[in-house]
Amino acid sequence: MRCGAFLAAWVLLAAAGCGGETARNMTAEEVAGELADLRIEPGLWELTSEVTDVRAPDLPHEVRNRMIGPRSRIHHCITPQQAEQPSANFLAFRSESACVYRDFTLDDGRLRGAMACPDATARMDGRYGAQAYEMRMQMESPVPGGSTMTLEVQARGRRIGDCREGEGR
Repeated sequence: MRCGAFLAAWVLLAAAGCGGETARNMTAEEVAGELADLRIEPGLWELTSEVTDVRAPDLPHEVRNRMIGPRSRIHHCITPQQAEQPSANFLAFRSESACVYRDFTLDDGRLRGAMACPDATARMDGRYGAQAYEMRMQMESPVPGGSTMTLEVQARGRRIGDCREGEGR
């Protein structure tokens, strides 16, 4: 999975979390159940992400510097219908995924989670609200030679206004 698609999946999941005392795998239906109480406000949202660190054995310094930043910024219009079922929208995006979800809960504005896919894993920790979220993610992916590359990403989203015709869709 390309890093951008992987990151987009987590950005769209910006209101799920991980917790609980015993780690366990969860089905998409169980994740949807955990997300059932999630509420976001419809409107125009600004989503930003930034790679804050990259680590891999023998990674040249200049390559690492090119991978870090700059921040990407997109605008996305969330309709009232999408806002009513954000978990369903996320799961539709990932419905044919071979990824495994781990210990998702939504608890008092705190989100944490883990997802393992055939070619990458990710862990996240952050805060969410109806008008904004912020999270840190650590993604690991195998690289040629049997080692692993680790990317640390900061993602933020915030409602910036109402949707206008043709904007951010």
